[in-house]
Amino acid sequence: MSAPTRSNLVLGTAGHIDHGKTALVRALTGQDTDRLPEEKARGITIELGFATLELASGARLAVVDVPGHERFVRTMVAGASGLDLVLLVVAADEGVMPQTREHLAICELLGLTRGLVVLNKCDQADAEMRALAEEEVRDLLRPGPFADAPILAASARTGEGIDAVRAAIEALVEEVSGGGVEARVEGGVAGSVASAVEGRPGRADDERPARLFVDRVFEKHGFGTIATGTWSGRSLETGRSVSVEPGGRRARIRGLERHGEAVAAAESGARIAVNLQGLALDQVARGDLVCEEGALLASTLFDAELHWLASERFLEEATSVELLVGTTERRARIAPIGADPIGPGERGFVRIHVEGEPLHLLPGDRFVVRGFAREAGVGATQGGGRILDVDPPHRRRSDPKLAAELERLARSDRGELGRHGDSVGHGSHDSHGLQEEALLVRIERAGLVGTTRSRLARETGFAAGALDAALDRLAAGGTEGHTIVRLGAERCLSAAAAARLSATLRVILDEFHVKDPLAAGMPRATLAGRLPDNVPSEVASALIAREAATGWLVVDEQLVRRADFRSSLDPEQERLAKALLRRIEDAGLEAPALRSLAEALGADPARLRALAHHLERQGELVAAPEELFFARASVDALIARVLEHFAHSPELDTQTLKTLIGASRRTAMPLMALLDDLQITRRDGSIRRLLHREPRFPRGRSD
Repeated sequence: MSAPTRSNLVLGTAGHIDHGKTALVRALTGQDTDRLPEEKARGITIELGFATLELASGARLAVVDVPGHERFVRTMVAGASGLDLVLLVVAADEGVMPQTREHLAICELLGLTRGLVVLNKCDQADAEMRALAEEEVRDLLRPGPFADAPILAASARTGEGIDAVRAAIEALVEEVSGGGVEARVEGGVAGSVASAVEGRPGRADDERPARLFVDRVFEKHGFGTIATGTWSGRSLETGRSVSVEPGGRRARIRGLERHGEAVAAAESGARIAVNLQGLALDQVARGDLVCEEGALLASTLFDAELHWLASERFLEEATSVELLVGTTERRARIAPIGADPIGPGERGFVRIHVEGEPLHLLPGDRFVVRGFAREAGVGATQGGGRILDVDPPHRRRSDPKLAAELERLARSDRGELGRHGDSVGHGSHDSHGLQEEALLVRIERAGLVGTTRSRLARETGFAAGALDAALDRLAAGGTEGHTIVRLGAERCLSAAAAARLSATLRVILDEFHVKDPLAAGMPRATLAGRLPDNVPSEVASALIAREAATGWLVVDEQLVRRADFRSSLDPEQERLAKALLRRIEDAGLEAPALRSLAEALGADPARLRALAHHLERQGELVAAPEELFFARASVDALIARVLEHFAHSPELDTQTLKTLIGASRRTAMPLMALLDDLQITRRDGSIRRLLHREPRFPRGRSD
């Protein structure tokens, strides 16, 4: 992981139409970012423009020039989504205008915190006009994150002040890349802590899943489809397979370029051109997402923290908006979470329901919402914020528990990013706690079913190492003891859920032993099926194994019982058991069928069967196929005669066995099968051969 390098930073323009953004970029870079004939004919920027700014120190910045017209604000948001630094351009002869305000509001809503202001066209304003414009700009910037941003006068037309602008940009680059300040706040706690817990400096998002929101697509002869955007997350190399969402279109990275030069790998924060092999030009569009395969959840439902702008009315109910996230534009509905509406200038939690195909987002992703009609003051931009949950629970928005969970998620994200987007100390205990809190909320709400490590990774964007470390810390305890329980390498439960399931297991087994005191145990599958909330079989099995390790529960093959359980007979059962045993002992190897025994003893067949199995577990009876029971002494005598036979013969058939022990065919066949079960003999066609000289009685029964 590396800190933001001088070649990975992205500078973007912002400001009102015709205030000279494109001209200023041309003066700084020598490159004209207006590519379209319509742009040149009308003298305004319509699409995003791109250039490279080379500074005296050798730093190379990608520059994104955005349109200033109110009709193209959506395009402006697409360009601003991947920025590190903002160049707010205000014409000195006009001062602050509507799109100046709206663009600044958008930058703040997207979490941008570093930039400078250029009072352009200073050659067309006298000293008094410049002073008034500067004062107006300073009032606009207060009290937000750009309150202390430098304000410089310049003229893109004459070149006045351009060197000072370059020097100011150089200073910002040094602050961001050399001073360790993370200007990009796109990643949230999921990315920031992934860096912090490993004690290494770096961008907040460079260990998250690799993503590129496409802002431009074109075709190059001999290469095919090329998509551009700002890369975020893990580095990917040429040759890797990627997914283009929505739709899961697969492609292969044929090549990568940064600043027009080929690179072997895409690094977080860099403006990257990706040559996508396997997709035609019409299969990729602006707003698509190029990402790692299988690393992100697809969802149309998100919970978020929203900053509702002061110019808006109260947000009291579900409202249709245009959702802008990354370079994507979608119709959506937002609705406040909790009992109270969100007032002008307030922050609150909202549920976002996206129309159409699902989005692939991560916690911490910034978004902007706009209305469908121009509002006073700041155009149609109504607010924005950050995604907190990409897989929210299906609860009523008025449920206090939902708001409480979101407050925990928001607090962890705010704590990691700090008030103005600065990271907390890397490797700090606080960072660990923030990361664990984000996981704990998701594990706790999964209830008795629990969740999986792989799903947590897709929900949070945590890197594998950081995720496992955080889960291990949670499982190890902390100030309140064990916070979660890990069932194997994949499944996680909250400690409360595990305790409830453990208590439920005890109740189920207690009830079973009371109801059937003669049973050796409860079938494992039956026990698992009795657990509440449709607990998956793998969770039940892992939980039973965990409880067995504590010693209070015993698993004997497929039967489960309490370790302190001992089967016992009441006086009536004792009388019947003795009578049953006497009848079977007297019958020798001609054991009567259980049904006949029940009739002879005047007993219920099911009750007698339970007693027979009880005597089997006590080692007094041996169960044979066809529900026949023999006295242990009779079976020992049978084995002795069979072993004597094998002393002078290599094989045994049913007729020989009948002659050998004087048994009828009714019992000879089950006894032959019993010898196989006890592993005295093994079947070889229609005959048996000797296998072992010692019987293998079922464990816990006749051994």
